Amino acid sequence: MFLQRWFREFTSFMFSKGNALDLAIGVVVGTQFQQIVNALTNDLLMPLINPFVPKGDWKDLIIPYFGGEIAVGKLIDVSINSLVVGWALFFMFKTIKRLEHLAHHDTTETSGKS
Repeated sequence: MFLQRWFREFTSFMFSKGNALDLAIGVVVGTQFQQIVNALTNDLLMPLINPFVPKGDWKDLIIPYFGGEIAVGKLIDVSINSLVVGWALFFMFKTIKRLEHLAHHDTTETSGKS
């Protein structure tokens, strides 16, 4: 009896709209999107920056200090990836909002003509 109730609650949680299933889809899409961003950054943007980096590879760019070093190249990588992700999310958000607005406008227009 307890196991049946627990299983019912679990399946309701896992497969109801807005819960774990949507989260799982978001994680998969996010992982794929991150690969696209990494490829864009590593294969398109950073080769344009490499000629201006003293060591020739932006990932190896460091600032030495008192026997240690600061890995500036890693900071550049993460910063550019974050900007690309932010820009892409902003673009997707604006597109979705525009499509929702157009769909809402079309529905109100067709309901007004009936």
